[in-house]
Amino acid sequence: MASIINRCGIFSLRPITKTSSHWCPECEEAICDECKEHHKLLKATRSHKPIAISSYKSLPSVITGIQNSCIYHNEQYQQYCVEHALPICFKCINEHRKCNVTTLENVTVNVKNSGQFLDLESRLEDLLLNIDIMKKDRKANVTGIENLKTRQVAEIKKKRLELNKHLDNLERQFIKDIEEKVCKCKEGIQKVVSSIKEKETVIHHCQVNFQSIKKYASDLQIFLAMREIELKVDENEKYLHCLSQSKSFEQLDIVCKNDTGVQSIFKSLKLFGIIEIKTRTKTIDFIRAKDKQAQFQVAGAKKTINNMKLNMQKKIPTYGEEVRGGCMSKEGDALFTDYFNKKSLNVIKSDDTLRYIMPLDPSYGYDITFIDEKTVAITSGHLSMKTGIDIINIKNRSKLNFIRLPDRTYGITCDHGFIFVCVSECGIYKVNTLDYTTSRVISCSLPAYSYVSVSTEKIYYTDYKDASVICCDHNGSRIWVFKDDSVLKIPRGIAVDNDGSVFVIGHGSSNVVIISNDGKSHKEILNKEDGLREPSAIFFDKQKRELLVANDKQTAFLYNIT
Repeated sequence: MASIINRCGIFSLRPITKTSSHWCPECEEAICDECKEHHKLLKATRSHKPIAISSYKSLPSVITGIQNSCIYHNEQYQQYCVEHALPICFKCINEHRKCNVTTLENVTVNVKNSGQFLDLESRLEDLLLNIDIMKKDRKANVTGIENLKTRQVAEIKKKRLELNKHLDNLERQFIKDIEEKVCKCKEGIQKVVSSIKEKETVIHHCQVNFQSIKKYASDLQIFLAMREIELKVDENEKYLHCLSQSKSFEQLDIVCKNDTGVQSIFKSLKLFGIIEIKTRTKTIDFIRAKDKQAQFQVAGAKKTINNMKLNMQKKIPTYGEEVRGGCMSKEGDALFTDYFNKKSLNVIKSDDTLRYIMPLDPSYGYDITFIDEKTVAITSGHLSMKTGIDIINIKNRSKLNFIRLPDRTYGITCDHGFIFVCVSECGIYKVNTLDYTTSRVISCSLPAYSYVSVSTEKIYYTDYKDASVICCDHNGSRIWVFKDDSVLKIPRGIAVDNDGSVFVIGHGSSNVVIISNDGKSHKEILNKEDGLREPSAIFFDKQKRELLVANDKQTAFLYNIT
């Protein structure tokens, strides 16, 4: 096969050996520079598009193995049977006379801009993006475990200074134990990472082939190759999706139960603490092109805020007098913070009956977000004595931890294992949910009562003093600012959907405004006529595409977004 490619096919018939420089996909023949000039001038071949031999060699076998002529009749393919998904020549017509047959030109014209081709390209990119997300997730788990190990060892070492040589053996035993548990965690995680990397190599190879096809293959070749490529994409997509939802992505934590006898009993002390591996349920948001809301009806078609529709599902009683935050659990429970006076968390069942009211005192209980299925984070609001975030188990109604921050905390959200919170006069802070370490991601003089929402690449927050909505990247650089006090007064709660469209509460204007992902257009989608009365809280469920909006007092509304 290599000799056929490297020799000019036309000169070989004379026979004269001449090195080829181009390959004609239509003729399925190698040609030299001299023949290429004739090829370009002949009426029968002037429409052909030869490619360089080097480019032809870079094409995958799925393309080079495609023939342009019928294997049964040795005639050029001219038509396409839709029912059998096969190209056919004019002699094959009798066998397909009852089928839906069209010309090859109809099915191959503009194939690189077809919805199916663009969808395949997008899915390949999504697969690599999912692999990157999964690798980062496992890396973050390892880092968190290492941080926990460091903290626990440091704590033990501090106690060790107060003890005598008897504790040397116990310290070595503890460190060995924690190292073994950490090693076990890392080995399990590394197995998952290795599996992901294998798929990454396969997908990278597939994507390189795909780009080569895109650049150098003929439309017919592309069309016929897409089915085989699509099968490979489906196979890897299903594998990675199943993996992302499996126990392989259960979150591993290191839990140290320190022996209380360390402080008082020396001779009877056997262990510094018991090291356990704690598993927390966690799933990765697997990104797939077919799950995206934009449908490939035509090339480049995108969903806009103008064609978005809201269908009200129901009204929900909040049992609150100053509702500032709200969210929905996967089971359908609605959670609301009743701020300042009542200082409580109100949990409403899916049948709209009250499940319980949990006091949050001394915290004022401003905004709320889910960390996982059992755990929420609630900001302390205007309280000045103890500023930060309460971590609460909503199943047993207990406070698990308190994360102290430098000033009053208001709006809060959680994304991919990190809490983002508005800190008055300081900016926006990020908190790692694994070890609760904090860092400032946006430094600014943020006013009170600001809210925040996060997507993969952007951070959005509200500024009621300036009546504006700000969109930044994760480095704090502003991308756009929306401000129009004729439609949005005292912006409060904020949420972002799958397409990057932003929902914002107008507390002073008693409405909800949606802003396009580029910040250039907006639309009022709810107002007083829909029952809104000084709302503050808003929540968007990206999986169910449901929007929760809560009034200041008593009532919230649940909408389905289409």
